[in-house]
Amino acid sequence: MCGRGLADGCAVAVCGKMPVEGDAMRALVYTGPRRMRMENRPRQLVDAGEVEIAVTAAGICGVDLAGFLGRSRHHAPPLILGHELAGCAADGRRVVVNPLTSCGHCAACRRGAENLCAELRLMGMDGKDGCFAEFVAVPEGQVYGIPEAMTDARAVLAEPLANIVHLFRLAAPEPFFRMGIVGAGTMGSLALRMALAQGAREVLVEEVEETRLEAARQMGATLTVNPATAEGRGEAREFAGYGLDLVVDACGTEAARQEAFELCRPGGTVALLGMAETSSRVDFGASIRKEHRVMMSFGYTPGDFERSLALLAEERGDLTPWTLTPWTVEMPLEEGQRAFEAMAAERGATLKRILRVR
Repeated sequence: MCGRGLADGCAVAVCGKMPVEGDAMRALVYTGPRRMRMENRPRQLVDAGEVEIAVTAAGICGVDLAGFLGRSRHHAPPLILGHELAGCAADGRRVVVNPLTSCGHCAACRRGAENLCAELRLMGMDGKDGCFAEFVAVPEGQVYGIPEAMTDARAVLAEPLANIVHLFRLAAPEPFFRMGIVGAGTMGSLALRMALAQGAREVLVEEVEETRLEAARQMGATLTVNPATAEGRGEAREFAGYGLDLVVDACGTEAARQEAFELCRPGGTVALLGMAETSSRVDFGASIRKEHRVMMSFGYTPGDFERSLALLAEERGDLTPWTLTPWTVEMPLEEGQRAFEAMAAERGATLKRILRVR
């Protein structure tokens, strides 16, 4: 086996094999709504400027779940899903991969907003096979070495954490800010830890699943409430008082978006991150009168990804204390169907599910 977490180190003999004609690999393939199947697939040929990575572990993202459920036009079967990965390079180095690629020369790319590139592509979408497989070929410039001591469970968070680094860079909260987070999945939990690391004075977390509320409490939230109950909504309003300086919707439903606006103070910032629904009705009349600053956050730039990786490598101020707890569940790649079914049925049971490839 190769990788950290459940195995020891990266063996060059395993990770250094280059694809040749006829070589095959194990892959978890999305074949239709709610259907995943293990197949033997040809290994991708490595083009000029690319390298092959032997995948050790891959995280399941909400984007992958939307594809599994058949709710995304970007996931046409058959397709290998997945874009959060840790692995090994041919020389045995442990690495992670930035799965977002841009053209590099359009107006957005030239001004450092690669995440807004019209040609932006994400591994595991739009016909581009992802990392739920033994091997993946990626542009060499998208590969980053990681410390030997970093577990795979921690390394796969480089990609989701980059989204949160990007959000906070855009929001730029003032010192000692008061914050609200609606939705305490992976993104909401990372936002909580980032807020505390950036000096937030108080952080309110709203979530309907008790498992995630308990996780938020243990991760340092000032107050956790269930907004589905009258008691929870009352506690949140009392805590917010005049309103919170920054409120992040990490869910993306109509109710969550409206809640974010209601918790925000006059002149404060609402950051929309979640994408569970493409459209929602929001009381913008009230928001205009409060002169809310409304911002959307999508993806991340290469610089954000590098900052995310640097934060994960830090030994102090741990942003991910839950990676070695029951809130992170690892399953073999062969059990991918069961992993996705569990996520669909019990979305609040864990903060992260990871598929162990080797």
